[in-house]
Amino acid sequence: MCPMPITDACFAAANTADGFYSHFPMLFDPLCGRWQKIYIIKGGPGTGKSSFMKRAAEYAEKKGLYVERCYCSSDTRSLDGIRIPAIGAAMLDGTAPHTVDPILPGAVEEIINLGMFFDTGMLGGKRDAIRALQEENTANHLRAKRYLHAAGAVHETVRALSSEAFLADKAANTARRLVQKLPRECEPSVEERFVTAISAQGVVHLPTAERHGMCIYVTDNGRAPLFFDALVGAARERGVSYVRYASPLRPAETEGISFPSSGVTYFTDRYAADAQEETARPINVGRFYDTARLRDCRARMRFARACEMSLLEGACEALAAAGRVHDALEAHYIAAMDFGALDAFVTRFLRGFC
Repeated sequence: MCPMPITDACFAAANTADGFYSHFPMLFDPLCGRWQKIYIIKGGPGTGKSSFMKRAAEYAEKKGLYVERCYCSSDTRSLDGIRIPAIGAAMLDGTAPHTVDPILPGAVEEIINLGMFFDTGMLGGKRDAIRALQEENTANHLRAKRYLHAAGAVHETVRALSSEAFLADKAANTARRLVQKLPRECEPSVEERFVTAISAQGVVHLPTAERHGMCIYVTDNGRAPLFFDALVGAARERGVSYVRYASPLRPAETEGISFPSSGVTYFTDRYAADAQEETARPINVGRFYDTARLRDCRARMRFARACEMSLLEGACEALAAAGRVHDALEAHYIAAMDFGALDAFVTRFLRGFC
């Protein structure tokens, strides 16, 4: 696993077993009443969309504002968006694969087209090269999609085998005890986030949840998600707010859950080595399984897990190949960009931003 030293961050989408899965509608909803202004940035690859948002985030932080960064799940070095709740402002990349168009144009959303800073005549002369690279990029993403679909199918085998030995009532009772001291709420909120991505850089994890309050690690080995289901069920039953951290391979599956009222997070222990400090005794989910039945299927589970990991490696390699093609594609656009004019525009924009 590849950790990233980010404290207030998530991934805006995920490359999943069933294709591209986006949280953009939830994170940047113009109808929710939370946002006064949402800037939708358009433009080709290499036109500076991510750099623009990084500058805006740094500018806001220098003003003492809290900034949430939403990273790209394919290239985790790039930003897909930022959110600044204190001033009700957000910015996002509105281009494919998460194409975004205004719902309340002018009233909330504003389009910023960075394409106005590139030389279309120069790009026109590179039309065939750009088309060829786009086709190669699409082929690599399709290859990654096939690997992920296969990994998801194998993962379902692991889950099915785990379910056969899972002691659901015992897990549910433990989950209830863990949340019973949390105060009930009249209108509990439920949020969903991705903090792990299957990407060109490998499987990358943002230690956002673990660094906010106390983290209790749950032993994984492919069996933790069933216990997290029990925790989610207990939270709903109790009526408390929580943040669910979705699996990037299977978003319906949970890899962690945070309770804002207590500052406690429960997360799989596969990332424990990446944390700065383990602040609580881990929960061993082995006690929620019938050991005899688990013993009967352990070899099959081990084999399935190995197959899943191999397929994930194949997906990451395909995404890395797509990233290299994307870099070549960006080079054409970078050569055609007037970055002096872009820099002047961004400087003027930031003066009135916050």
